[in-house]
Amino acid sequence: MSDIDPAEVFVQASSHIPESFNQEPVELAPAGRREREGLPSGYRMRADAHYVENLTSRRGGDRSSASDHLRTASDAADRHDSRERSEWLLAQLIDDLSTIETAASALSGDASRMARRVNLDLIRAQAWRAGWALRAHAIIEGRGGFHARPRPLGFLLGHIRNGWAAECRLEDVSVQVNASDWNAVVPVDEQAFITGVTGAVVATLALVGQVDGAAISINASCAAGELKSIDVMQDEVLVSPTTGARFFDASWSDRPGGWFAGLGATVAKLVAQQHGGDAVLLAGERRGSTLKITFK
Repeated sequence: MSDIDPAEVFVQASSHIPESFNQEPVELAPAGRREREGLPSGYRMRADAHYVENLTSRRGGDRSSASDHLRTASDAADRHDSRERSEWLLAQLIDDLSTIETAASALSGDASRMARRVNLDLIRAQAWRAGWALRAHAIIEGRGGFHARPRPLGFLLGHIRNGWAAECRLEDVSVQVNASDWNAVVPVDEQAFITGVTGAVVATLALVGQVDGAAISINASCAAGELKSIDVMQDEVLVSPTTGARFFDASWSDRPGGWFAGLGATVAKLVAQQHGGDAVLLAGERRGSTLKITFK
């Protein structure tokens, strides 16, 4: 068993959190490739030594009737929502960094090999979560701009798949990724695409809650070399009409998964619209759901 410096691990894990909202996504490391981006606080890490509680959701501003108000009133509501998101983000980052520090400290001493693996996965998962939250917030705030350019679909999907590795081990969840054309080169904003699809997975996993052995599938559909849609599917639980109707409602205070799931759904829809498409939640006939992101 090799010696591990907790302080060094903490610094390395913290480096995955972008110093600015405009930072490009972290490239996958050749060895392991297990960085993780986009873990919702609605999850609970099933490690005996570490239990991350879901933050209690707070009601955001209701923009459903914004068009009926003066622009000044709309601006005030937007500022209120932005301030509230920033407060939640700061609280979540503090919680994530605290968990990383605790897990890094636990790597020293007489910890067993299994305990070391669990703590390393927890560090990766929390760092990925924090990085995703920063990027999601930046996209919603309109920071960093939008720059579409041809990108390999296989690389984009691989980045997302490898990002979930640590969380899957901790949560007993599987995420499968499929594509009709892995070799397609698609014009997308790389950072926005990864953040948006990750947000769709965040929100979808919140629907399955505490189902043991839950499975999520991400299916990319291409035609004539063009990306048509991304379907994020779960077949574990029945989605009620109320859930389907309110899925993208930012003011839904008691949604499954809480505040983080709402952030995931919001950024998934916004990224789809940035690419000339949209996002909808489709309920299965008997059970399950599909969050479909369409592209231009």
